[in-house]
Amino acid sequence: MKYLLSIVVLLTLCSGVMAADETPILDAMDLDAIRAKAGTEAFVTGQVTEVGTTKDGGITFINIGMPKKQGFVAVIFRQNYADFPEGFEKYRSQKVKVRGAIDLYRTEQPQIVLRSPEQISIVTE
Repeated sequence: MKYLLSIVVLLTLCSGVMAADETPILDAMDLDAIRAKAGTEAFVTGQVTEVGTTKDGGITFINIGMPKKQGFVAVIFRQNYADFPEGFEKYRSQKVKVRGAIDLYRTEQPQIVLRSPEQISIVTE
């Protein structure tokens, strides 16, 4: 009986550790929830509203959930463009799931910097 109780306690503790390690999935429209996770790894899902590149071509933005400068954005810097051989237009108007560390641009706008295509996928339901 004592042995069985030890196993149950051990399994309970292990399941708590596994739950703590799960990466949260956040809706791109819920900016407060995303901001609350700044500095941590998360998934963010939502509809791509715009794909654009700065005039100098140094940064590409994938705006998700809301138009630019209003909501969540996935950011790709020029030095990582070669890692995305299919480009970024394929994400336009698609529902996507983005994974990475949440950062706040200018302390307000939530973003995830994409360094590889494994961080973004098109969601098919």
